[in-house]
Amino acid sequence: MGSDFSGTISKLSKDGLDLSPKFPFLCSRHFADQIKNSSNPEALLREVLPLTVEREKVPGFVDDPVGDLPAGKSDCVIQKYDRRALIVSTATCGVRCRFCFRKNYPFQNGPDVAREVSNWLDTHSDVWEVILSGGDPLTLSPGAFRDLVESIAAHSSVTTLRIHTRLPVMRPDLVMQHFELLRELPTRFSCVLVSHVNHADELDDESAALFAHLKICGWTLLNQSVLLKGINDSPDKLTALCRKLFEQGVLPYYLHQLDHANGVAHFEVSDERARELIAEIRTKLPGYLVPKLVREIADEKSKTPI
Repeated sequence: MGSDFSGTISKLSKDGLDLSPKFPFLCSRHFADQIKNSSNPEALLREVLPLTVEREKVPGFVDDPVGDLPAGKSDCVIQKYDRRALIVSTATCGVRCRFCFRKNYPFQNGPDVAREVSNWLDTHSDVWEVILSGGDPLTLSPGAFRDLVESIAAHSSVTTLRIHTRLPVMRPDLVMQHFELLRELPTRFSCVLVSHVNHADELDDESAALFAHLKICGWTLLNQSVLLKGINDSPDKLTALCRKLFEQGVLPYYLHQLDHANGVAHFEVSDERARELIAEIRTKLPGYLVPKLVREIADEKSKTPI
């Protein structure tokens, strides 16, 4: 990342850098610039820098913490919730977050995800919302992304399309390659984009421009964050994040407690502290900017409020 990060990396090296991590390092140049420009570079760097502590086995932390595999209906379709389906569209992402709950997921995407999704929807006409996840669905090539969307749009029962993405703050250029289709989609579905932003310094002029364009086109814009020790576990950081999201036209949606994937235990914040943080930011923000504190529990039929 260059000399600009040497001091911060040296500080984190005391925690033990992992030079050959099982979950490989990946950070976009855009996010590296965000780290460089951040008022708190250590927080952002912790999101992406592999540490040897990830190798520690901690009781209760497992490879599939949210029960994706038992809920799999095909190689790429997961259905946990009533009349909704999630598509694991690709293993590719714009970053490898060290706290990722799918860092150990055995991705099985075949060569034609669009056909597989279409075939599954043919026999599930009760599904009204399809959620595109991954990896990150917006890392798909424009042709593959359009094919996937068209395969979903061919089923009139699907009235809502939701996209979960990290790219507005990681690879805004890849979002732009899909912009013609993204602009068109609200004429065919109710469209929801759920961004994943954990710290206010991840947001910049490029994310603001993307969100503004999407909002004009008719997208509902929400954000989900993960509560992470050493990154956003303070009322001031969470308040700043919620306010900056709102300035860019995005409503805070969920603040997730950490999913217990192998290798992420060092990010955990206790439920007691999480509740204290929510109580504190509730005194600083209007109610519509306070995210719901939740946990995903395997086999449950909804997110669990904390």
